[in-house]
Amino acid sequence: MAVTRKQDNNNSKKEPGRKEPGRKQLGKRGPEQKSVKREVALGKEKKDTARKDPVRKDLAVKKERVNRVEQAKKFLQGALNELKKVHWPNRREIIIYTIVVLVAVVVVGLLIWVFDVLLTSILKLILQR
Repeated sequence: MAVTRKQDNNNSKKEPGRKEPGRKQLGKRGPEQKSVKREVALGKEKKDTARKDPVRKDLAVKKERVNRVEQAKKFLQGALNELKKVHWPNRREIIIYTIVVLVAVVVVGLLIWVFDVLLTSILKLILQR
């Protein structure tokens, strides 16, 4: 809950220490206002938890029978429609992508092998001492 200031339409200067009747003093909050805010927040939490009542199983409504064949047919039609939207690469693109993947696998394999050899030799030097 946010407290907003009301705009003063008469533009008169007010004394700094004077309170107007019917208006809340905006400024430093006292302990009373903080506790009220906490109570309001706690009240909201209590309301939220109170709303979540467990559903009674006694009043279960009889469900309609689901037609599995119709569901399967609808699913397959949707899947086919999505497959029509897919960009299928041609033979040349497949060959290029395969070569790129194979080269990447070889490079990563070589890097792992090099680091393995280096770390093994460093570990042997440490253990020999």
